[in-house]
Amino acid sequence: MAAQNKLFQRLIWLVDTIYSAGHITREEIDRRWAHSPYNDTNATEYGERNFHRHRDTIYELFGIEITCNRTTKEYALASLGDFNQGGVRAWLIDTFAINNMVNLAGDMQNRILFERIPEGSRYLSNIVSAMKEGRRLKVTYQRFDCAESHSFLLSPYCLKVFNRRWYLVGKPENHPEETIPRVYALDRVKELTIADSSFRMPKDFVAAAFFNGYFGIDRSIVTPEHIQIKVSAPAANYIRTLPIHDSQCESERNELFSVFDYDVAPTYDFVQELRKHGAHLEILEPKHLREDFKRESILLTRIYGDK
Repeated sequence: MAAQNKLFQRLIWLVDTIYSAGHITREEIDRRWAHSPYNDTNATEYGERNFHRHRDTIYELFGIEITCNRTTKEYALASLGDFNQGGVRAWLIDTFAINNMVNLAGDMQNRILFERIPEGSRYLSNIVSAMKEGRRLKVTYQRFDCAESHSFLLSPYCLKVFNRRWYLVGKPENHPEETIPRVYALDRVKELTIADSSFRMPKDFVAAAFFNGYFGIDRSIVTPEHIQIKVSAPAANYIRTLPIHDSQCESERNELFSVFDYDVAPTYDFVQELRKHGAHLEILEPKHLREDFKRESILLTRIYGDK
């Protein structure tokens, strides 16, 4: 396992190095590797055979192609689309790049603070392996509203991160009548192992499409709606630079406020995301959501009003 971890770190280091440079020669890769914290053998160069072998492995594992310009003898990533638009490859490289930065910083580690993701991340390796091999998982799970845990077989479809928590989407074998997969929080998993039985991944299941029209992981409301909000100028700057949902569109903007439109299901998670902006945000439509916010405002006034 230690040897596999070292290889993985080396592969990601190579991708991150080429990605950060844009275009880079083999000589420059050797120079950077000689000073890398992951060069535990103190090698003076990356090595020609290692480079080409790892280049092939990177394509096999991550689908990332490293190309060579024969004129300039520089290496580059074939397509930056996945990186510039987000996605698992971008997340993978960003995560490693931050870790690499901290390792290089040395005694600066105590001055760079991160948010911790709950312990469910320790199951990721088994889940990814099961998804790749088409194997079911044996899961012991305990919901927040249940006093006891229960075990079942699960066909793993996809993984998703939301609000610092990992979630697993899959089909539980003890509910064969259900057509829609369920969502499980990994920090509520008590035990998880790869089962002997296999499953066939539905050809029509697309992870991005499964969550399309929804905010976060909550799919309790079936139909997305058109939602329009009015936000004060200071708060609008935050929403503009960090969109609440992929469907976000700014339909009006002036010095005092902005109007944003969404096509998304008004789930609990989405509504809570809007409520955190307090009096800086007003619901324009739909009417039922505006009334919900109005009722809560009246309730808060009763709680915090002068007595």
